[in-house]
Parts: sequence; C-alpha cells; structure tokens
Amino acid sequence: MKITFIALFLLLTVFVKAQSTMYFMERMPQSNAFNPANIPTMKFHIGIPALNNVSVEAYNTGFNYGELDDFLDNLESENYNPDEFINSIDGNNKFISEARANLLSFGFSLKDKGYFAFDMTATNYFVNEAQPEVVYLLADYDDIPVENFPITINQMDATENGFISMGFTYARVMNENLTIGVRPVINFNTFGLKTSGINYKITREETHYVDTYYDETFEYTDVDYNETFSGNVILGMPTEINPEAIDGNELDLDEGLFPDNWEDEIGLKNASLSLDLGATYQFEEWQFSASLLNLGTGKWRNNAYNLNGVYNDEDETIYIEEKDKIKVGIPTKIYLGAKRQFAPKWNYALLLHNTFYSTRSNASATLSLNGHIGSMLSTSVSYTAGYKFNNVGLGFRLRFLPGTDLYFVTDNLLQCFNYKNAHRVTASFGINISIGTEQLPKQSI
Repeated sequence: MKITFIALFLLLTVFVKAQSTMYFMERMPQSNAFNPANIPTMKFHIGIPALNNVSVEAYNTGFNYGELDDFLDNLESENYNPDEFINSIDGNNKFISEARANLLSFGFSLKDKGYFAFDMTATNYFVNEAQPEVVYLLADYDDIPVENFPITINQMDATENGFISMGFTYARVMNENLTIGVRPVINFNTFGLKTSGINYKITREETHYVDTYYDETFEYTDVDYNETFSGNVILGMPTEINPEAIDGNELDLDEGLFPDNWEDEIGLKNASLSLDLGATYQFEEWQFSASLLNLGTGKWRNNAYNLNGVYNDEDETIYIEEKDKIKVGIPTKIYLGAKRQFAPKWNYALLLHNTFYSTRSNASATLSLNGHIGSMLSTSVSYTAGYKFNNVGLGFRLRFLPGTDLYFVTDNLLQCFNYKNAHRVTASFGINISIGTEQLPKQSI
C-alpha cells in the first residue's frame, strides 16, 4: 500500500499561486491577500464565485519534471545507472504546494477612509521532505534493477492542512502617508496531516517454480514486493474515521478511512483563528509596505486522531487513539516591499518575501515594473530570485466587458512553455466585477 501523501505527491506535481508578481499590480482587489493594507483603487468589487481567484503553486527542490521523466523512462535500461540521478539530489528532496480557490468575495470603499473586504476561500497546503530514494515510489517496481533492493526511506515527513476560511479585511487610511490593515480570519479545518519518523521499505522476493509438461521441464519465477510502512501520524478528519475500520484500538486500513456517504457529514467544524497584519507608508514618490500573514494554527477538536504502528503484508498493526485536540500549522508569510512611482501610471518595485514552514523557510526577492493603461489594462513584468533563478513573471488584467476584468498572473512565464525544466510553477487567474475607480491621496505623485 502506498500511503496517502505519496499519492498526493503524484497529484500535486501536475498543478501550477503567483505570490510575487501580483503584489504591486494596479486595480487588482486580490493584491490585498498579500497585504491587508493594500487598498484597491475602486469603489466596489465582487468576485464571481469559484472564478474570482484560482491559484496554485508547486515547488520541488531536488529535480525538475524532465529529470524525473528521464529517470522513470530509463530505469529498465541495462545501460542506465539510477544511482547517478539519486546522488544528484543534494540532501533531502522537498516538495511544497499551495492551492487556493476563492468561493466568494466582495469589497467596497469607505470613501477616503479606507476599504472593507470579505473573502471566503478554500485552501490546501502540502509539504513533503524525504530522502532522494523517494523517487522510487513513483516508479514501476518491475523497472527497478534487482541490485537496488531493498529500498529504504527513513524519516520521511509530511504536513498537509486543508481548510475553508472567512476573512474580514479592514484597511484604514490614518493620514496622507500611513495606511494600516488587519484581517481576522476564521478557519474551518477540514483535513490535516502531520507525520513524524515515517519509515518506508520495499523488499523484493523471488519464488521459483519447476513444472513438467509432456516430458519437458519449464521454470517459472514469481516476483513479489513487500512494502512496510511505520511511524506516527497526527490526523485531522472532516468526518469520523470509518467505524468498520476500527477494532478496539487497532485500525484496519483495508476498510478505508472514510465511512459511506461521509460527504453528507461534512460541516463547518473545527474552527480556529488566524490574523493577517499589514501597513503601507507613502514618502514623496516612494511607497513602503510590510505584511505578516497567517498568524495562527489549524486546530481539530473533533475527529482528531493519532495513528502509529507498522503496516505490511505480514503485520498490519496500526494503533489508533482519538485525541481531544490536535494542531497542524499554517505557514507564516512575511512581505516587505518598496515601489517608486516614476510616472502617473507606472512604477517599479522591489518585494522581499519569506514563507516559514515547520522544517524550513523559502525566501525570494522580486523586481517588477507595474502600471496600467486607462481602465482597460493593468500589467506587471517581474523577475524573482530565489527558489531557482529563472523566474520571469508576467501579469495582466484586461477589461473585456463593462466593469468585468479577466486576469492571469504567473511568476514563471518561461516554465509555462518549458515545463520539463521547471522546479517551481505558479499561476493565478480569475474574473472580477468592479465599479468605479479612485485614486487615493496616498497614491498620488
């Protein structure tokens, strides 16, 4: 049995959130997701449900898609040495993904005093860290050379947090220079996973048979693979674990984790709070900004479990304990920005960003040119250093119907055309309806 987060690794690698390019884009209400003090230059906006903002990001440190594809295609070749690819992965491989879908959003100007916005969003974070040998779990075991068995992967860790959130953004213009923003967020946690000390081992066994047919002897060989999984898992569920899978304090994974018709039991349970803070300061033609996001953690007070034990073909002893409360972290993010308005409709900017995960942080720096042409078009061209160094970004907002804008933003334009060389792929897209445009005093030059 291949455990849940290995399947998620396969699923999430096909996805493509633009974290940096969108930050300074003009007339984009989504920019306040990165800094609650960012005030859209419009009187009112509403997002079309499910089409307002869909954004996803995937980042893998040790190899790109093309290298993995080459590894899987050549494993069964006699002249291919898979250890060269394994050894090329420096340290543990880390895979990070984030997916967001805005379910409902709207906002309105408070005249010259600020802006209020509401957002309801579905979010999922996933982080996996494992030894380089984890790539063997993505292969057909029959293709792996015999001498590479047994395959052992120790201390494989994963964290996943899925939740539906409701955020209330209030941005206040304090004076002609300073604007502050705050966003309290209620998170309704749906699925959480945090592992520790996960060990995975694959052994290969051959059984030889001899058969005689019409005085002629035939030899057969059957190959079996035995997978052993052991460790500890903290699990937060959207519903109770399947009662038929629980016998005393043991869990039978073959019965499945989810009960029949479990979708009908999902509600807005396991609420927790987080907080986003932000500020901008205008000094002549310069604007400086800072924000701190996701101050909080996901909590489950219902359907919270601890699993530990060993699972393989011979020993299926997984112990289950229901907990009063578990916590699964939400990655904290910090943004520091500076932009200079060198023309009435154009600016250039620098943005520093860091996301803090439980085992690591990811830092980046982005240079961008941002502006708009009338009310029809906003655009941003960016370059991001960090992650890897080939991140050229592009964003545009196009008014294709009266009051209706279509936008697309990516931090990785080149990888959209050359995905096989991508370690990190991001994209955001959606449709906004906005009424009226304003130029606030703090944004004038």
